[in-house]
Amino acid sequence: MAENGDTFEGGLPEGTEGTGEDAAKGVAARVATGGGLIETTLGALREELGYKKLGRWVLEELDGHLVGHGLGFFPIWKLRPAINIEPRKEQRLWVYALDGSTRAQVITAILQPEDHDVFAALDGLVAGRHQALAPQQKLDLIREIANS
Repeated sequence: MAENGDTFEGGLPEGTEGTGEDAAKGVAARVATGGGLIETTLGALREELGYKKLGRWVLEELDGHLVGHGLGFFPIWKLRPAINIEPRKEQRLWVYALDGSTRAQVITAILQPEDHDVFAALDGLVAGRHQALAPQQKLDLIREIANS
């Protein structure tokens, strides 16, 4: 534990076991309002999800709440207790909507290249080479343009 008290062995505050789900919906709403991407801190997420302290195992809870509400985040290591062994409330984290948008496809392809066609995501979505897009991605892009 850090001497300044920024690192804790965390847990749910007494009497707030049910607040995390509603707060996670609030995080999703903030991401939607922010255009699908926001920058926040571990401390802000911790508070919004109803935790008193920020500890290694709270990181897993934060991860689960975000992913459970259709949100991704990066850098991924910040919510991995095996790597981030002394989480700090001021550590910055980007949270984004896993909504199939161009942004989400590119971020996810970069963060999880083994599960995605990185060339298609980067060439087709960033460089505008639409022939690299899968049929569903082409339809999504048409809808995105039409709704702009």
